[in-house]
Amino acid sequence: MTTNEAQRTPCEVFSRSMGFIRPTKNFNIGKYSEFCERKTFTEANSLTAGARHEELMKKAA
Repeated sequence: MTTNEAQRTPCEVFSRSMGFIRPTKNFNIGKYSEFCERKTFTEANSLTAGARHEELMKKAA
């Protein structure tokens, strides 16, 4: 089943920028490129970073 573009509801993306929650469609070019370069938090990445930190601390000791 295909959906016609006229029937779709647009999704608005918000992000916290400079302490305010704003829609990304209102960002200027520089702020939008910064938004696109951001890394999102995932628990899996957090756990592997923690293991890497422990490994580095053992080598430093």
